[in-house]
Amino acid sequence: MRLFLSALLFCLLTLPTVAHDGDGDDHKHTLIIDQPWVRTTGNRTISAAVYLKIDNQSGFLETLTSVDTELAGNVQIHRSQEVDGIMQMRHVEELPVAPDEKLTFEPGGYHIMLTRLKKPLKEGDVFPMTLTFDKAGDVTVYVLVTGIAGLQG
Repeated sequence: MRLFLSALLFCLLTLPTVAHDGDGDDHKHTLIIDQPWVRTTGNRTISAAVYLKIDNQSGFLETLTSVDTELAGNVQIHRSQEVDGIMQMRHVEELPVAPDEKLTFEPGGYHIMLTRLKKPLKEGDVFPMTLTFDKAGDVTVYVLVTGIAGLQG
C-alpha cells in the first residue's frame, strides 16, 4: 500500500503547475512550472538546491523576481557556471524568461538555493515553495525530495 501511495504522490507532483495572468479564457499569459525537486539531505546539512523547469508560453517577457519557502531561512536564485576553469556560484537578483523560452534549472546551472534549512530533507517529503513573477505574480509549487540521484534515480 505504501508503494502505491508513493507512486500516486509522485504522479501528482510531476504534473506541471500552470499560472495564468489574465481574465477568463485569455491564456496568452501562461507559465508552466514543471518537476520541482531537491535531493535528500543529511541531518547536519544546512543547504540544498531546488531544480525545476519554467516554460513561458506567453507572448511577452516574464521575470522571476523572488522565491520563498518556510522551510529555509534564506532562499535565492543562483547560477553555477565555469569561469576560467573554476566553477562559481553567483546570486541572481532577477531572472528574465523570454517569450516561448523553456528554462531548465539543473545541476551545474540555474538553481534555487535554500540555506539555513529548518529541518533535514527526507526522501519522499514534499514542501511548498512560492515563485514570484513580475506579471504572473505568486505561483506555489510543491517540491519533491528525491534520493541522491535526483529525479532520474
